[in-house]
Amino acid sequence: MSGSHHDRTARAADLMHLNAMALEETEQSLHDSADRRRDGAGERLHRLADTMTETAGDIAERARGLSDEARKRETRG
Repeated sequence: MSGSHHDRTARAADLMHLNAMALEETEQSLHDSADRRRDGAGERLHRLADTMTETAGDIAERARGLSDEARKRETRG
């Protein structure tokens, strides 16, 4: 049973890491688009991108916590 929980936790952590990476890529794309704008939309895009960066960081932090939890469960066996 604990192996199954460990597998689910590890998989959730892996998916969260992938989502964080995808958000970071989208964030960079938004910054690039914002740099090409010469109006107020560029500033709004930068703010949106910064928010995505924060969200990606939060997701990555939570994923690290899940990875640590899965490792602890694995060593307890």
